[in-house]
Amino acid sequence: MQPLRFNPFNQIHKGLRALLYDTALLLQHTDFTKKEEKERITDRIGFLIEAFAFHAHTEDHRIFPMIAGFAPGLVADFESQHQTDEQLSDELQERVNALAEADSPSQNSWTGNELLQAFNSFLAFNVEHMKKEETLINAVLWQHFSDEQLLQKVREIGSSIPMDENMLISAWMLKGLAVHEIITWYKGMEKVAPPIVVENFRQLAEKTLIPARWSRVKEALQVPVHA
Repeated sequence: MQPLRFNPFNQIHKGLRALLYDTALLLQHTDFTKKEEKERITDRIGFLIEAFAFHAHTEDHRIFPMIAGFAPGLVADFESQHQTDEQLSDELQERVNALAEADSPSQNSWTGNELLQAFNSFLAFNVEHMKKEETLINAVLWQHFSDEQLLQKVREIGSSIPMDENMLISAWMLKGLAVHEIITWYKGMEKVAPPIVVENFRQLAEKTLIPARWSRVKEALQVPVHA
């Protein structure tokens, strides 16, 4: 049995899947005839569309070029998949816009159901797409790059994202990751990031994680009681 290699997609994909799954439940629980619930789900899906678009852009410009010389056909295929994903995003946004414009109970119910079906297509495509990246793309990355090189690339990408935006998606990573993965992530951050950044992420974890999970992270990181 070969040792498990470093998966550069793990954190972001677990965060995006958590966002997908939570949004799926939120959507299924939504009463589209209620204004506040309608606004809540349209805001959430708007954020989700932006998060996935940013992620695809990052892969196209920061990850795929790493293997373009080794597997050009594979890169072309995944770039094509991103075009499909963009089409699904556009269809999802159209349904969001239609729901926002609906002004009667019957219209709200109809457009809400259309939004649900469009979201299900988006979810199904992206779950499968991310699985393929973690198998097919990773196979080429592992052949040509060390775990340390891949970790450095992940850190490079993370440090290039504006802090406010980084905090938003990192909150979903915290929701999607196992506790031991969060501890490893934060201990690695302590070695390379400025203290203010580390403290911001500690506060984010305390705010985001349920008490039982935060307690385990806090104990492993020896976070002071007042933090």
